[in-house]
Amino acid sequence: MSTTGDLRSTFASEALSSFERAIDDVLTELLADGVLSSRDVDEARTRLAQKLMRFASSGRSVIQIRQLLSRALRNEQSSARHRMKCRGSSRRPAA
Repeated sequence: MSTTGDLRSTFASEALSSFERAIDDVLTELLADGVLSSRDVDEARTRLAQKLMRFASSGRSVIQIRQLLSRALRNEQSSARHRMKCRGSSRRPAA
């Protein structure tokens, strides 16, 4: 008996190759735009791969996946910057 945790998606080698290119393209774009630093690339690649598999399993095209990956990481980085900014302002003494 299979559970949802046991389900796996299978992709052809061409799809896997296009997924790898999509991740590389998104990382290059985010680095060029200053959204990521070079020290964040390995962690970002892992997060992108995890997100990619969810998007691809839902039947999205490679173009849609690339756009979704870029937007997802931009949102994560923006949220992290906002949290850091809020933490920093809450630690300042009251005037």
